[in-house]
Amino acid sequence: MLLVISVYIGYGQSQIEQYREPFADSYPVRKEQHLEVKAYIDKLLDEKIEASLKKFQPDYFSIANYEASLYPYRRQLGAYYGVPPLQAIRGKMRKFQKVGEDKYSNLYRVWVEVAEGAQTYGIYMVPKSLAKKAPLIIAIHGGGGNPEAIVGLDTRKPYHNFGHEAVKKGYIVWAPGLTMLSAFSGDDTIPGISRSILDRQLKLLGGSIIGLEIHKIIESAQTLIRERQEIDGQRVGMTGLSWGGYFTMYTTALAPFIKAAAISGNFRDTKVVLENTKNVNTLSSLGFEDPFESFGYFQAIGMICPRPCFVQLGEKDELFTVEGAKVEARRSAEFYRKLGIQNRFQFETHSGGHEFEIGSILNFFEKHL
Repeated sequence: MLLVISVYIGYGQSQIEQYREPFADSYPVRKEQHLEVKAYIDKLLDEKIEASLKKFQPDYFSIANYEASLYPYRRQLGAYYGVPPLQAIRGKMRKFQKVGEDKYSNLYRVWVEVAEGAQTYGIYMVPKSLAKKAPLIIAIHGGGGNPEAIVGLDTRKPYHNFGHEAVKKGYIVWAPGLTMLSAFSGDDTIPGISRSILDRQLKLLGGSIIGLEIHKIIESAQTLIRERQEIDGQRVGMTGLSWGGYFTMYTTALAPFIKAAAISGNFRDTKVVLENTKNVNTLSSLGFEDPFESFGYFQAIGMICPRPCFVQLGEKDELFTVEGAKVEARRSAEFYRKLGIQNRFQFETHSGGHEFEIGSILNFFEKHL
């Protein structure tokens, strides 16, 4: 609709003092501009996604070449999370305190200083039946969990008493704690402090809460291996549920002394994660992280390779889909297939939900440790 303020007609032409039109008339132009910018960004993101998926290119000539080629990728992954953190030190045992004992094990609370002013705390379990050096399993709890839950000091169903069951099989268990509060434990609150705030502060310093915790896991385990004569340091495995599965994946990727990894309840399609940068409903969940600079799940498995790796997911898991996990498992298996060691990577589903299926995990460690 044309609004005419005044009209002067002369020599067959209109003379308009001010041309006017409703804002709605120019909406198609604004819409076109938005769609054009979105298409421009989506194209750039597509290129970024493809580059990120292809950036991990190890040397398949031999297993030795493959292992040697992982060094720069591990450095990049460590730098992304901030491993080692500022003021990191070689681990020092600060406290080794007996908690109690039962028919199968002696249990200890342990504190290991791993950075100036920062200690790793955890539960350490030694089989009573031990007659010689035994393999060590590093066991990591999930989000909102604690070491006491995964080893079975109190009941927490998703872990199915893992530490206790592992000790019965003859494994030494080290269950370090993550910086998490446990809602199921009662009054687990600290006013003014949260994991997310601690993470953001560490990112301002060039690190992250994940990087600090990876360092705490690695350095505390290596300290125990050095100082506890009952541990066979050549037979070290790692497992975890949910967030613990995530830490198992990325810690093992960075730490070659861990010889086998069992990841439970945390596996997804890396391409979908990267494509979330194009989805307005999921972009906000990415936080400060640049997903293109990190390494996806399958690439972390590539850094675990050629060491044995087992991934399990419950068919009723409410946090991760079996379909996405299968896609990522196929990508992961390729590293092992190209080296002719397909039997060292295993992906399985179980009939449960977001929980450990202990039998297959312990069978995996029995085979590979």
